[in-house]
Amino acid sequence: MKSMLRAIVVASCLVTVAMLSKCGGGSSQQTIPQLTITTASLPNGTVETLYSQAIQASGGVGPFSWSATGALPHNLGLSNSTTNSVTISGTPDTAAQGAAFTVKVTDAANHSATQAYTVSILLEPDTLTLAPPSLSFAPQLMGTVSGAQVETITNTGSSPVSINSITITPSGTNSADYSQTNTCGSILAAGANCAINVTVTPSQLGPSSATITITDSTVGSPHSVSLNGVGLTSGLNATLSAGSLTFANQVVGTTSPAQSLTLSNYGTTTLTVVSIAATANFGETDTCSGSNLASGASCTINVTFTPSATGSVTGTLTVTDNAPGSPQTVSLSGMGVTSNYVLTGYCFHNIHGLPNCQFTEDPAECPAGQRATTPSFVGCFFPHSASVDLSRSCSVEGAYGGSGYCATSFTGAAKVRAAASGSRLPAPRSAQSPED
Repeated sequence: MKSMLRAIVVASCLVTVAMLSKCGGGSSQQTIPQLTITTASLPNGTVETLYSQAIQASGGVGPFSWSATGALPHNLGLSNSTTNSVTISGTPDTAAQGAAFTVKVTDAANHSATQAYTVSILLEPDTLTLAPPSLSFAPQLMGTVSGAQVETITNTGSSPVSINSITITPSGTNSADYSQTNTCGSILAAGANCAINVTVTPSQLGPSSATITITDSTVGSPHSVSLNGVGLTSGLNATLSAGSLTFANQVVGTTSPAQSLTLSNYGTTTLTVVSIAATANFGETDTCSGSNLASGASCTINVTFTPSATGSVTGTLTVTDNAPGSPQTVSLSGMGVTSNYVLTGYCFHNIHGLPNCQFTEDPAECPAGQRATTPSFVGCFFPHSASVDLSRSCSVEGAYGGSGYCATSFTGAAKVRAAASGSRLPAPRSAQSPED
């Protein structure tokens, strides 16, 4: 019986020791899990749309503190949190591509963990529509204000759009003649619209233009609307679009392509066009002669050049009408040549330090397609002689550059050659033919 009681006592002691060990009565300590940020990435955001994303940590021992370093998107920040979760939130107002930043969490035991993130802030979808696509004003007497025309902006999306600015920007002549007022404000709600009221006060005679520019938070920003108007003078007027026309070199006896002029009536009274005529070596066709041009209307005059001899040719186009200053005139000029040689777009020049020549493309000094005024052949050690325009010299920079003439080609000929005028080259040989 005594031995049985002793065994029961020993067993009880062993159970007590084991229980004390599990309750911390022994020497072992409980292991705390390592502090880690478990949110591996964050989604992109959208301009002017609330952004709110939780970042979660595990392990460690509270309370916790959170911080962020780097380029957080504008208007985003971390919430104040002492728990193992924090929120990055705000309403971003600026687009950003790949903003990089790092979030750090520290626990009460001064253990920390970090996680790097990259977030882009995207522009809103283009939900703005503008109607009409452009505004054209009727001809308006200079110094007077036109009636207002209305441009309507509509937000067809399900989110509000920020309207940052509405301005009139230059896109042509006399943009300062235009002005606008609007009802848009800084935010255009989903499904809402607003109006831009535009007027023009012409300050000068003839056409004017400008552009309304709307900067906003959508991907289509900036949006634009073109504006056009015409300034008139009181009474009669006849205005030509140019005071002179210059024609390219033209082979004697052949007719050039036409160049166009516009005759406009920028007066408040109907213009009567009596006649239009061009002097010798020039010709014209038109839609103006014998017609009555209403206020703000225009017609077209096409002028051609047919030289009867070589050399410089000048002439005059005369428009007779019932406007003050009639007749109106346009100066005409061109050059008559005797060949079909045209520039190839290349300079054929000597090579510094060598008795040879080479082709180098040079559309600036040798514009391709223009006719040669003084076609000739000049010689070179290699590749012998070639066709050039002696009136078109050219120069090429660099170690292998030099001075030369613009290369020419003759209609129907197989060769396209040119030669240089450098000191190592023989003088031009205009009487010889090209050699191989």
